[in-house]
Amino acid sequence: MTHKQFDEDQLEQVLNNAPKLSDHRSKDEVLQRLLADARLQDNSHLQAAVQGPIESQLTTHEVNEKQDFIQAENKDLPITKRKYKKIPLFMSVAAVFVLTLIAGSMFVNNNDSPKDQATPDSATFSSMPENRATKEIESSDNVMDSSIVAEHTRMMSLRTSVYEEDLTDAVVFRIGLAGGKAAESVPMTYIIPNERVVADFGKEKPTSLQMYEKYAPQIDEEAMGFTNYHPYKGELEEKGETLVHVLPKKNAYDIASASVSKYLGSLKDTFSDSDYKEIAFENADGTAYEFSQVGEPSEPMALIPREHYNFYVYTETNGTEYLSPDFRKTFSTVTEALTDMRHKNDDVYVSAIPENVNYTVKEEADGVVVTFDVELDLMTMDAVRATQLIEAMMLTAASFDKKLRLDNVVQDSWEGFDLTKYLPMPVGANKQYMPE
Repeated sequence: MTHKQFDEDQLEQVLNNAPKLSDHRSKDEVLQRLLADARLQDNSHLQAAVQGPIESQLTTHEVNEKQDFIQAENKDLPITKRKYKKIPLFMSVAAVFVLTLIAGSMFVNNNDSPKDQATPDSATFSSMPENRATKEIESSDNVMDSSIVAEHTRMMSLRTSVYEEDLTDAVVFRIGLAGGKAAESVPMTYIIPNERVVADFGKEKPTSLQMYEKYAPQIDEEAMGFTNYHPYKGELEEKGETLVHVLPKKNAYDIASASVSKYLGSLKDTFSDSDYKEIAFENADGTAYEFSQVGEPSEPMALIPREHYNFYVYTETNGTEYLSPDFRKTFSTVTEALTDMRHKNDDVYVSAIPENVNYTVKEEADGVVVTFDVELDLMTMDAVRATQLIEAMMLTAASFDKKLRLDNVVQDSWEGFDLTKYLPMPVGANKQYMPE
């Protein structure tokens, strides 16, 4: 690849034509790939852009050792030095972005190529005709399945729920995590790529229990600030459309009424939208389990795909915020649920609606409409709080299988939501990605 400098028009054209990419690499991983690429070692703009973040994490000695290692490892690769003209700051950032796209595409192509296929060294790229290099770069960019641009967009988004657009070639795994405070279960919605599910289970669709047994142990609950709760103690068995939990004689689920409530809430968050219509609780001998707080043999608990909840802001002990039902209180109508969520009921769950914001609720054929009494300017709110307000209302409406529309809002759009129309119905709250 030649070292011809980009002018402003060329950069603008490249950025405009850059494909929308997506992968789940962290920014640190992408950065290390760039730093380790001998072809970019002499790029002053890259070095200037990354020097600050690197020095904030490493000592000067560690930086020098890393650079010496890279130079020693690539000493056989010719590096052409040149002087760069001064360009505006935004041009430098654009140049780094273009280099990131190019390096990312080369990395993906190298991974997709056979292991015994030789990769061209820097001399080959330096001597490659410009037209050919340009075509190969364009081809590489077209092959990539959404990379740095989409990753940046995803990380910068304030949305926390899962939507249908998130499930292209992916499925969801739902689970209720036990709050570290006095909270009950907090619902989590994990996105798992289809290819991973196929790799884990083959082409046959796994049952909800199989998904749970495979993926629940992979979640580090304590690292997220939650109680180490999964997998459940005892045995889970499928009996037709009934899921049976065989409980051990001594367990932490039946210590007090609060522990029973958390246990049942977690089961609902995990298995309500599943293959089963109910959960039965049994002893090892097959008899019905008797919860100490009830004093009589238990009846199976019905599993309803959509419980009629409203959603509040729950803050975990580590400071992370989630949208969750308020102690699993249910409502008979969506109007009642949306109206009630203005009130602060306790210190665990906090209303996502500011105290000075009032509204009316009207049910229509296409969904439910919330009209604010005074025109709501989302820009006067903290951006996170504004997004939580919108998504908490959307999740509340979705629990009644209804879409939501917001009227009398200053903005026509917010965080990718078109506020002039009915908003999409969330698939689940608290989007997560399954650890690799």
